[in-house]
Amino acid sequence: MNTLAQNRKPAFISAFLFAFALCPLPYTLTPVFAGSALGTSAFQFLQMGVGARPSAMGEVFAGVADDVNAIYWNPAGLAGIERGELSMTHALWLEDITYSNIAYGRRALGGTIGAAFNILNTGDIQKADNTGLRLAENYNMSDMMGIVSYARAWGSLALGANLKYISSRIEEETAHSYAADIGALYSGFRPWGRKISAGLAVQNVGTKVKYVSEENPLPVIVRAGCSLELFKGLLAASDLNYTEKDINIHAGAEYTRVLGAFVLAARAGYKNDTVKELGALSGVTAGMGIKWSDYQLDYAWNSFTDLGITHRISLGIKF
Repeated sequence: MNTLAQNRKPAFISAFLFAFALCPLPYTLTPVFAGSALGTSAFQFLQMGVGARPSAMGEVFAGVADDVNAIYWNPAGLAGIERGELSMTHALWLEDITYSNIAYGRRALGGTIGAAFNILNTGDIQKADNTGLRLAENYNMSDMMGIVSYARAWGSLALGANLKYISSRIEEETAHSYAADIGALYSGFRPWGRKISAGLAVQNVGTKVKYVSEENPLPVIVRAGCSLELFKGLLAASDLNYTEKDINIHAGAEYTRVLGAFVLAARAGYKNDTVKELGALSGVTAGMGIKWSDYQLDYAWNSFTDLGITHRISLGIKF
């Protein structure tokens, strides 16, 4: 560990690579390709990463889950919140798609309560017939989700749950669904004096969504991950994800440094769920953050190669 501390740049790279082998755990985010009408799904936003910080770390957070973004990745992490937290994220997705959310958590009822609201809007999408031929007319689609959460800790073990209401609209047609998430987070491992946390979450267990006469299930996601503090300021993490018979591994690292009244963060990650379709570069994520007093601003970048680049910006406040 002392050798790592003497050379911070190689240490950050080592942390990122180390995250792949950090723990054998399950999660998946099926790739979301929403650049056209043919690739747009009413359920896609349930599989999109939320929060600039987790997104920059390769969409790894099941075993980190140490801020209000835990609502979306592992609700058990809410139990670790000591003060009220508010987070707002706006994502510029592919084409004209935007994805915005707000999340809030605070100590109450013997544990931590939380609430969140998400909305995805596609903008205008060109219509196509059943052969794929583009038509002159456009339509738009929007997805919305409301969440209420509760988490509680017993020593080093925390448990949490979400209840979700999900609504989707395509032109004049609407559909609704109800779902639940459950999660666990254990942070009692301290080998070599370094903190290791392990988390597990099962998400989107709920009712089917019905448009007219066609029913579709929600994408059930199982996330398992762990994180290791290699030394003060350097965090490595890895998630193994399972969704619909598909398994993917995500890895990421975060390095933070105090500079006067500010805390600066550099983040990087890799996720392999888009590699088959878009190539190796589509798995690379990166970002940065800056914290001052009770305010935090984070940014995340991810390239989908030929499809385009996505950007996420998050503002967090503690009170």
